[in-house]
Amino acid sequence: MVVLLSAAVLEGCAQPGQSENNAERNCRAAQFVPPFEHLDGCSPSQVVLAAMQTAFTYRPGQQADQGAAFQSATPLMDSALAARMDTTAHILAPITGQQWQRWRDLDVSVVATARLGADDHPPDTDVTFARVAAVILQPDNRDPSVLLTVFVRAARPDSSVGWRVSALEVRT
Repeated sequence: MVVLLSAAVLEGCAQPGQSENNAERNCRAAQFVPPFEHLDGCSPSQVVLAAMQTAFTYRPGQQADQGAAFQSATPLMDSALAARMDTTAHILAPITGQQWQRWRDLDVSVVATARLGADDHPPDTDVTFARVAAVILQPDNRDPSVLLTVFVRAARPDSSVGWRVSALEVRT
């Protein structure tokens, strides 16, 4: 009797955010391949932040164009979005070919940092997650940073598997 009462009391004292973690307990996401092996595939916020930071971090001296940067994030995307990256990556971010070439000529790298907004968003479900994110592109020279507003969605077929980014839309 005491054991049952103690369990009931402890269950009633869940910490804030614990119910979200409880929903992820049944998730058996396979570990991502390097360099994403540290990510928790059962955490949609971790997956979408890593995907955006990877997709928008540019190394023009090593990458042919933005498409190469987006390709490096495809392990975090669902198959449909990953397949579209070949044709749509160039139009997602407002970086012109001329700017890319300038960065290449100057050996400039651009590091992206992403932050999820806390504003209104569709309700999360066991299989859908949507947010508005701010992504800052910071060149490592004296060029000004570029702020992007990105609508990002993640999905999974059911609550037992890991999240993948299913949509990215940049608003300028």
